This record gives sequence, C-alpha cells and structure tokens, in this order.
Amino acid sequence: MSNLKLGNDMPPASKDDWLQAVDAALRGKSADTLISDDLGGFSRHPLYTEETSATDGDNSGLPGFAPYTRGASPLSNHFLPWHIAQRLTPGRKGHDNAAALTDLRGGVSALVIDLSHGLVGPDALDGLLGGVMLDIAPLSLNPGAHGLDAADALVGLRKKRGLAGDVEGYLNLDPLSAGLLYGQDNQIDMARLLHMTDGHSGLRLMTASGATWHAMGASAVQELAWVIASLTAYLRDFEAAGLAPAEALPKITLTLASDGDFFASLSKIRAARLLFANVAAALGVDCAPQIHIETSQRDMSNLDPWVNILRATVAGMAAGIAGVDMMSIAPCTATSAGDNELTRRIARNTHIILQEESHIGRVADAAGGSWYVEALTQDLAQQAWALFQEIEAGGGLADALARGDMSTALESQRAAFKQAVDNRAKPLVGVSEFPNLDEAPLADGDSHNDGLGVYRLAADFEALRVAAQKSKPKVFMACLGDTASFTPRLNFAANLYAAGGLHAVTGSGGTDIAAIVDAFASSNAKIAVICGSDGDYDTHARELASALHAAGTQHLALAGKPREIDAIDDYCFAGGAALSLLTRIHQTLGL
Repeated sequence: MSNLKLGNDMPPASKDDWLQAVDAALRGKSADTLISDDLGGFSRHPLYTEETSATDGDNSGLPGFAPYTRGASPLSNHFLPWHIAQRLTPGRKGHDNAAALTDLRGGVSALVIDLSHGLVGPDALDGLLGGVMLDIAPLSLNPGAHGLDAADALVGLRKKRGLAGDVEGYLNLDPLSAGLLYGQDNQIDMARLLHMTDGHSGLRLMTASGATWHAMGASAVQELAWVIASLTAYLRDFEAAGLAPAEALPKITLTLASDGDFFASLSKIRAARLLFANVAAALGVDCAPQIHIETSQRDMSNLDPWVNILRATVAGMAAGIAGVDMMSIAPCTATSAGDNELTRRIARNTHIILQEESHIGRVADAAGGSWYVEALTQDLAQQAWALFQEIEAGGGLADALARGDMSTALESQRAAFKQAVDNRAKPLVGVSEFPNLDEAPLADGDSHNDGLGVYRLAADFEALRVAAQKSKPKVFMACLGDTASFTPRLNFAANLYAAGGLHAVTGSGGTDIAAIVDAFASSNAKIAVICGSDGDYDTHARELASALHAAGTQHLALAGKPREIDAIDDYCFAGGAALSLLTRIHQTLGL
C-alpha cells in the first residue's frame, strides 16, 4: 500500500496503518460502512488518496485552458472576481427603484430582473431602473413564464435607453426547464429571437439553467445532465434557425445552483465546465462556458430565517472558490413574501466579505489538487454524461419531457428528499432541529402555478408550524425517574415536538404515577410523551401509559424505540419518521 503524506512534521503512514486505526475505532466493522450514498446521486468515501483519485488520468488542464475545469481564465480579476448580482423582482415587496440604487451604491455590479411575479414592459422597466447606468451594471433576465415577451421587454428597454449593441446583457431564455416549472409551452421561435436581437452583439440569448431543475428538486447529477441536454437542444434549435453551433455556443450561459453542501457545489461547478468542454470539443470549438450561480432557495426556510445567512454564505463560498462569472446570493428572506433593506444588505455584503476580506477570488481553482474534490468532480461529470447520453439516445430532452421522464425523475428525487427530511437524516437547523418557537414564521412567498413548481425541503415542517401558530398547543413531557435519567430523552422529544409547533410543559419526574397524571391534568395539554430510561420504562411505562390514557390524553407517545405497550400511540426516536409523527398529532388535535 502507498504511504499517506501527512505533512513535513509528521511521520509517514500507510493506508494499512489507517485501516488498522479504523478497525480499532469501529470495533471490527468494515471501513466500507463509512461510505455514504448521497441524495445528490454520488457516494462519499472516508479517505481519498492519489491512488483512489486516479490523478494519472487527470485531464483538468490549467486555468484558462481547455477543458476549463480549473477556471475560464488563467488569472482572476482581483478587483471583481465575479459580478455581484442582486435580484430585482417587480411586484415583490422591497423590490423597487430605491432598493436597486441602494444595492448598486452598496457594491452590487449587476441586476437580475426577475419577471416570475408578472410581465412588465419597457416603460415600466425604465421606471424601475431609473438612475441605473446599464452600460456599467449589466442586466440578467429571469423571464419566468413569459419567454420571448420578457426578452422583448428587455430589448425594448435597451433601445429606449439607446444602449450600444455591445453592452453586456443576458436574456436567459430556457424554455425546456421553464415549461415544466410553469406548466405551459414556452417554445421559442429562434428565428424571431435572432431577428429581435440583431445588432445587440453584447446579449447572451439563452441559458441552460440547472438552477431551475434544482429548484424543482433535481439531484446534482440530474442538474448537470439536464443542463448539458438543454445546451445541446438549444444548439440544434439555433442551427435550424440559421446560426451555426460554433457561433451559438458563446450565446448560451450555464446557470447552476449552489447550496449548503460545500464540496458538492464546488465540484458540480467544476464538472459543468468539463461537460461543456466535451460538447465544445465535439463541435470543434475552443470556448469556455460563462457560469452564473444562484444560491439555493430549496434549502432555505421561513422559520428562523437568520440561519439562511449561513446557508447562503456556504453556498457563495463554494461558488467563489470554484470560479464563476456572476453570482446572486439570495437574501435570508428570499422565500418569504418580501425582502427589506437589511436582508438585501446582508446578501450583497456576503459577496463583499468573500471577495475583499476572505480573498476567495484571488487564487484560481484553490480546491484543485484535492483528491476529494478531483474525485468528486470526475464522479459527477461521468455520471451526468452517462445520463445525458441516455437522454440523447431517447431523442433528446424535449422528447424526454414530452414522455414525462423528467417529471417522474423529479417526483422520485423529491420523495427521497422528503424521506430524509422526515427522519431527519437531512436535518434542517431552525426547522427540524433546534426550532425557535418564540419566533413566528415569515409569510410564505412561494409561487403557485400549473407546473411542477418549486420544491423546498422545509415546506412541510413550515406548514405544521404555521398551523400551530394561532393556538400554540402544548405537549406534556411525562418524565419518569430522576433528572439524570430522563433528561436526554426529554431534550430529544421536546426538540422534536417543537419542530411541529408544540410547546413542551415539563413534568418533574419521579415514579409517583398519580402525581405525574395530576401534573398532566394541570398542564392543559391534550397530548403527552413519556420520557425516561429503559430501566424506568421496564418498571413503570405500562402503568403510566394506561393512567395517562384514562386521564384523557388524546395522543400518547414514548421517547425511545418501540415496545409492546398497548396504551402507547406512537414512538419518537433518533431515525424515526418525525414529520409523519407530527402530522398525525396535528390531525389528532384538529390543527
């Protein structure tokens, strides 16, 4: 076995030495038990070495050279490593001209005009962007469900302002993913698009948006595969309209999502460049992709929204290290009914801290060479390419969408996420773990349409919290035994019930069954959970459960693994289906 290089001041160790240490720590279990299958569609190993990462076959190249895995440019722009983009959504609270000007004065260098709340024309856009110098702060469009009509509005604004044709801008038309998201045919007339944008050489016309697939619930592998399938489909559409693939390729950006999974997000961006390079090479074109990033709103919550700042910071840091051209970091209130000056300021300042204080953009491909990152990049790229080839063999992405393949895959992926959220294998801080019942949920701002729509991990827990907010129902913690023995399960159960908006009333413990039942009656709670040690359960749980039922408890659970106790309705334990349990309790209480 090869030696593991641990640093200049540490003695060399072999992989056998490491395996022996693992053997001792796991008490005879195989080291393979440390391998985890991620919901993103890939595996994580406990140790990565030069051997396992197959660096001899590495084709990542150098920054600025094909296949551009290590970055599109050999040198980073120290002044502005990536465009700091802020979203401006007409019709959304906190999104107006004053907000745009405040953002630009505060360091924002580009604006994302999001028309998902409704289409506005050139005149309305002109008013919204009054005082904004569009030749300095480029506009990046989110057309929403409006397709070419949205693009026409942005082109109309450029003409109204008399912008030079080479001024940078992004129409970001992506009819394939948008059609599924909004449930309508968004097919683009490419000939009309080319005619509409004639003389606007600075405009990039289309995007292959993994961020949209991500928002609908796609895994990392699916996001990458469907991005490349979209890219290929749009190149064919352009060719049919008379624009050669070599000319069309630079007109299409890649838009990806970055979330709280730091290494997966970083590696996904690197893998996207590698996949793009495969397409470019097949066309005989040497062209680096322009990559735009949106920090994930799928991971965000309207409960304890300040935690969203941490989620967005991790996502932004991953994208910054991977090296991107434009990034939009969502405010911590992005999934609610509106933003405000503070949350928008925090979002833009996150960029500035990453760029100017953390110097994230000063080193090209800072994570490159890490065996973990290199292996994960290759793994994601290989799996995504294989899935892309399956789509192509079936006639392309449009045909796959028509057959319902994407809908089926997304529903399956959503179900996997839902299960992981339910049993808290995927914990959500402030939502399913460590909920703060003193802070009311923000008003939901998720849009509802006829399509598949967006998917957020926290949505089901949020619904429970909102339903419980008005009545603030109580749960009596029927503690058994002494404080030292019941406290661990008490804390676990109180945290779990709080995730459903249920306020804990804690009993004083002991083994006097009558006293515990009297305390339950005095608490005005309608439900209870028994908390104690296994020994106290063996001795007293059956008697206490029967007494609590006789006292009128509508739902009785026991904190711990299931036992044969007739009077117990449910059990709450680590790895159990927490969301399902809380849903049943809500139904029992009529919330």
